[in-house]
Amino acid sequence: MKKTILVIDACVRREESRTKKLLDAALDTVRKEHPDWNLEILHLMDLDLMYWKTETLRERDELLAKKEYDAPVFKYGNQFREADGMIIAAPFWDLSVPAVLKVYIENVSAEGITFGCNEEGLYGLCKAKWMLFLTTRGGIWADSDMEQGSTYMEALCKFFGIDEYACVYADGIDIQELDGEEILREAIDETKTVCSRLCAE
Repeated sequence: MKKTILVIDACVRREESRTKKLLDAALDTVRKEHPDWNLEILHLMDLDLMYWKTETLRERDELLAKKEYDAPVFKYGNQFREADGMIIAAPFWDLSVPAVLKVYIENVSAEGITFGCNEEGLYGLCKAKWMLFLTTRGGIWADSDMEQGSTYMEALCKFFGIDEYACVYADGIDIQELDGEEILREAIDETKTVCSRLCAE
């Protein structure tokens, strides 16, 4: 069955990004194992994304109130909702993720588009079965309560109604006493394994 995988590239340093190496490994895996699948790749650094301001937020809310869900302002949200799976790559940035990814999430997050609300609370509307988050970190952060990147993405995964969350990270790649290149190689191998498993589900 042909599927659509949404790929969100938030690697701010582009080709110099070590996180991009993980993303390339994931994309190679999908292309090799599922050549007929559709990969919709968004390079966030190339998009003219804007965070909401008073006026633009008011305009957006008016469209939502009228249920005009096909309005251009919701194109990224509709694309996000319809994907069968998601691969998101972003480096660890100020204890979380780069601002461009946060602005993208702000653009896709809208009631009636990616989540709904009833008397029982909020519920997700996204069709994706899984989200794979890829990241690299200079220090050791995996077990720290200050790590808010993967924590944030996992919470969003639940919020949008996506069934499974997986994260592959390369931790400690800037610590001199550690072999950063080997850590990255191991993360690349893990990315291929996890990506293959998720795509097989």
